[in-house]
Amino acid sequence: MSGDTLEATAAMAGAFAQATGGNENDAAEVQEKTMTVLNVISSLARASNAWELYDTNKDGVLSLEETEALFNSAEICEATQLLTNTSCTYHTAEDLAPYFKRADTDNSGTLTRTEFLALYLAVATERIKKNPLLLAEALLGFIDKDKNGVLEGGEIKALLTILGFPAILLLPIPSFIKLEYKVILRTIGSMLEKRPVKG
Repeated sequence: MSGDTLEATAAMAGAFAQATGGNENDAAEVQEKTMTVLNVISSLARASNAWELYDTNKDGVLSLEETEALFNSAEICEATQLLTNTSCTYHTAEDLAPYFKRADTDNSGTLTRTEFLALYLAVATERIKKNPLLLAEALLGFIDKDKNGVLEGGEIKALLTILGFPAILLLPIPSFIKLEYKVILRTIGSMLEKRPVKG
């Protein structure tokens, strides 16, 4: 997202808070909600733009094969990361087939741009719905302003505030205190995978 867009979002949030008698915290909350909406819009715009690149025969629709190529492209990977704050995964035609069938509302065996965007949103968010660790990573990613996989100082304060800790306990959080959440979540995931299944 461009610097101009970020500045405009901050200005809108500040103006809204001032107009409604709110304070800086209200402005930050409005800006954060606006950024989330902007992320979704930006992600959809990127996916829509990529759609044109992968309509290889220029017939205005995508086959399952074209959809597979598009879904595994750098463009969709970036859009998915922007939307979900998680890393990309590879999708085979077999993985995409059930989503493709549901998105193909006219039963043509191909996807229009609108149908593809519906498929994109369904697939991009499905992983997070099914895996609590990915959901945690995605949520923490929204707090992690620099997207480095580490919560530091003010980011930790934001997390603790969201979790309901009293403000007095949050005053001095030194910047050297770091929480490497991606490493922690990967470790937990590895431990869960190695755990014997009870049956």
